[in-house]
Amino acid sequence: MREAAVNSSSFPIARCEACDKTVLLYLAYGGDGQERRLCVHCDSSIDSALAWATAEELEAAGYAIGAPSAKRGGCGCGSGGCTRGR
Repeated sequence: MREAAVNSSSFPIARCEACDKTVLLYLAYGGDGQERRLCVHCDSSIDSALAWATAEELEAAGYAIGAPSAKRGGCGCGSGGCTRGR
């Protein structure tokens, strides 16, 4: 991912053909030392154009940024969404 980020609070995204949607990417290195862009959901290699998204854009796309909050809904360990077991 040699393209410069717009600012320090932007995240790399691109189209994943396997997932059939725009996803977050992560960078990995193959056994040959080459950089590879991979999908955070399915680990498929991503060859499509890289874009940068803000945290607000990611949240609008369904990603959760930061600590879980009750307003995100649902129960579950650490979600803060309920008081069961207290």
